[in-house]
Amino acid sequence: MALDILGVIKRLFNLSSYNLTFQLIILNLIIVFLGLVFLSYFNFNLIQNNKFIDNRDQTIRLNLSNIAKYLENTSILRVPIFQYDYRCRYLQDIDTYKESCNLVDNTNPIELSEPELEKFTTEQFIFQNFGDKDFNTIIYNENWIKIADSTNLFLRTDVEEINLSETSENIVDFPNFFENIYINNFNRINNYILANKFNKNLDKNVHEIILIIETIKDKQQLVKSFRDENNDITKILTAPIIQDNKVYGVVLIKYKLLINNNELARQSLNFFNFFLLFILVTILLSFIFLRSLITPLKQLTKITVLERDKTNKNKLMYPVRLDEIGILSNQIQLMSNELKSQINQLEKFSSDVAHELKNPLTAIKSSIELLTSKNMNEKNRLTLINNFNKDIDRMNKLISDISHFSKTIAEIEIENFELINVNKFLKENFGEHSTNKKNIKIFTQTDNNKNLVLLNKDKFLQVMLNLIDNSISIAQNNSNVLITSNKKNENCVEIKIYDQGMGIDLKEKNKIFDRFYTDRINDRDQHSGLGLSISYEIINSFNGSIELTESDNLNFSGACFLVKLPLKK
Repeated sequence: MALDILGVIKRLFNLSSYNLTFQLIILNLIIVFLGLVFLSYFNFNLIQNNKFIDNRDQTIRLNLSNIAKYLENTSILRVPIFQYDYRCRYLQDIDTYKESCNLVDNTNPIELSEPELEKFTTEQFIFQNFGDKDFNTIIYNENWIKIADSTNLFLRTDVEEINLSETSENIVDFPNFFENIYINNFNRINNYILANKFNKNLDKNVHEIILIIETIKDKQQLVKSFRDENNDITKILTAPIIQDNKVYGVVLIKYKLLINNNELARQSLNFFNFFLLFILVTILLSFIFLRSLITPLKQLTKITVLERDKTNKNKLMYPVRLDEIGILSNQIQLMSNELKSQINQLEKFSSDVAHELKNPLTAIKSSIELLTSKNMNEKNRLTLINNFNKDIDRMNKLISDISHFSKTIAEIEIENFELINVNKFLKENFGEHSTNKKNIKIFTQTDNNKNLVLLNKDKFLQVMLNLIDNSISIAQNNSNVLITSNKKNENCVEIKIYDQGMGIDLKEKNKIFDRFYTDRINDRDQHSGLGLSISYEIINSFNGSIELTESDNLNFSGACFLVKLPLKK
């Protein structure tokens, strides 16, 4: 059962079990998934390594110090102690105050208070410089009384124009809509990741007044982080306002630690847009490539079907390309042509075999008919029986040679090639010897080159033995056979087999390699005419050639066979 489940899983994950379109869809989905993983990793590192919070914190700390220093230098004043008419309002300018309020005695000097953090100049400074910041600035005096708050200084006066005709239409600006959704979700994830980072160091039971008291007492800055009533991480920074070693007030800045970082979100959005563009282009190109791949493959499939269709008489047009599909198309075409050629050869071979067997069978039939005749004398009867035996022997020889020929042709298609040194091979196998019945000696002459040829060693040896046996069969007793090997050029080596026999008429040079052909009329029973045909097929499988040529050696004026083989560099 477990093996069956594993087999099903393997088949599911084996892309070759599906068609190319489905394979491409799966590969594209894998690319998209890996891209999303990389995008998530990129965004996570973008958030982790971003210095927005640190830079913002440094800026706020600098503002805190600047506010404290400014108030120390400009807002610690002695203010007049007076009583005023209910019609008058307090003004910073004393002269204006005297004129607007009917003082009983304008000549009396104004009584001033002890130095204190003056409310009006403090509010003016906070209003002008920190009313529009993303943090809340609060100023407390030494008596813990709030005298300025940046969130309560003025009403917002920004005016926004709204075109009612546009808002009434249900038109969606998709790019902006998508950008807003992405930025909002990015900020949500960003704040979630950073919240987990800062949760470990939050303070508890933080109260503003307690921080004011501690700052006045310690005369130094304080920093606290905590979660407020809205569960937002809030940070408070305090700094004392000191003059002559006396604390006149406290600057308190409070802000949310985690705010929307739209700049960072837009960086991520730009990368996401590039990722989407890359994925879309990749998918588009992959389907274009798939189309260019599937179309010729379908064409090749159709062609193979038509090749098998015996009723198709039209010429098939194979795809012409320079890539691997073109190579496949050429190979299929070559294989088809070779298969057709082999079929034609098989038909011709069958016809030749039938023709060759028909003659001895006809002779045997005639002999049998004559033997059954009652008018034949004993002498003629014995002659017929001898002819009858000769025909049977000839048929037996012919059948053996046909079997050997068929086996050799089949082996050619599956033979293994190896790289051999032709000169070394000839010397090892055909050194001087005279083991044949005619006492014919064999000599080899080679050049000094390292002639490397890719072929099947056993089949090449069979060719050489066939040619040598052919030379021995037509040569005189005690004569010689010469084998030479010479590098013709950079691409070819020539091997020649000479003998000192009667030779072969060059008019027969194109016929002697045909099956069942022989020019030995008197010795026909011993030769089926398949040896040279086998040699021709073997040499042809090596991409070489074999032919009968005129001898160029005066000492060997008989037959001369020339074998050309391609060299490997």
